[in-house]
This record gives sequence, structure tokens and C-alpha cells, in this order.
Amino acid sequence: MKKLALILLLPLLCCYGCAYLVAAGAGAAAGVVTYKYISGELRVQYPYPLEKVWYATEEAVKDMGISVTERARDTFSGSLKGKTATGTPVSIKAKQLEERVTLIKIRIGTFGDEAASMRIKDAIDRRLGI
Repeated sequence: MKKLALILLLPLLCCYGCAYLVAAGAGAAAGVVTYKYISGELRVQYPYPLEKVWYATEEAVKDMGISVTERARDTFSGSLKGKTATGTPVSIKAKQLEERVTLIKIRIGTFGDEAASMRIKDAIDRRLGI
């Protein structure tokens, strides 16, 4: 069975970007948080509806002392911009991919900061009880 799954997934692994999306989608559908840092942006898929992830994100941002300068939210997405205590720009975007799967994109600064992005992800995780 494992060999069959590997044979079926192997062609997908040849396409780097596509393989990530397939694996991330499968992980989120299975109730697993998946994440990847790409081009200065941390992308995290949560196996929760947008409403729950958005609330956790807003609370995590407060916990970290990030001052919010812009906030927008609709039924299927949301975006938040702010600054850290040192004035570094923060951008967080959320999008509902499925009823119980939400994608969050975190960018710190112009070119990205992986460590700072991971700290925000960890704060969101704590708020979600992960």
C-alpha cells in the first residue's frame, strides 16, 4: 500500500510548488498544521475554520505587542497590517481554503524574517491550543 501511494505521489514531487500544496492540503485535511517558509513569507495551513484562526491571530498579535494599523475582514479572508515595537512592518493574510482549512501568510519586514514569523505562528498556535 505504501509503495502504491509513493508511486502515485512521485510525479507530484517533481513539481516543487505543486508538491507542497498537495502535501499541505492533505495534512490540513488530516487535522495537522503544515507550514513552509517561501520567499520571505511563512505560509501556515490550519485545520480550523477561518473564524477560529482569525480570532487566534488577532489575540496573538495583541499578545506580542504588535500595533495594528490596518485590518480588513470578510467571509472568506482577512488581512492585518501592523508594526512591531521596533517599527518593523508586519503583514498577515488569512484565507479560507475549505470549510475547516485556513491558510495564513505572515511576512515581517520587506524581505521577510523567518524567526520572527515563526514566533507569530507559535503565538497563534498557543491561542488555538496547539
